Amino acid sequence: MRARRHMSSGVPLFQSAPWRAFLRDIGLIVATFVVGYGISALWLSPGSVFTKEHALPRVLELPEARAREKLTQLGFRARLDAERPNDSFPSGTVIWQDPPPGTVLQPNSVVQLVLSAGPVLVAVPDVIGLNVPQAAKILAAAGVRVGTIDSTSAGGPEAGVVLATRPAAGVGRPRGSAIALVVSGGGASAGP
Repeated sequence: MRARRHMSSGVPLFQSAPWRAFLRDIGLIVATFVVGYGISALWLSPGSVFTKEHALPRVLELPEARAREKLTQLGFRARLDAERPNDSFPSGTVIWQDPPPGTVLQPNSVVQLVLSAGPVLVAVPDVIGLNVPQAAKILAAAGVRVGTIDSTSAGGPEAGVVLATRPAAGVGRPRGSAIALVVSGGGASAGP
């Protein structure tokens, strides 16, 4: 008699009814988790799912060209609103932006920029005919200071009277600039 080999029934392990039920249940659990996660993400932050909004970057204190480049990279449009004098920042630097940094905007939104026009210029006051201490007080009150003092023998008989300023009266200079004075050395002879 021949020996018989035992063979399986022909149903692989993963195709049996209990395994199929187990795999179906795992699939349902994963699908429920994915759907639940999607719904909660949509509920908590719906804008981030459907729009491409961006937070506005801070472009304050940047040169105009760099500020425009940074805004353009995120899809915003920069519009130059004005220039204002500013003692703290050099000319061409962004000193104000509207809307403020961190504001979430739609792409292609306009951002207004205000640039620094540089420091405020102070008009040199007219101190001709005054003595040096009086001229120094007036210059200080105007926001400039006395620089070099040159003496000349030309002029009136009284020494220490301001004959001219460099730069001349009325010329704009940055606040704190030095103004050179030309003063009388006195000693001009009086006529007979």
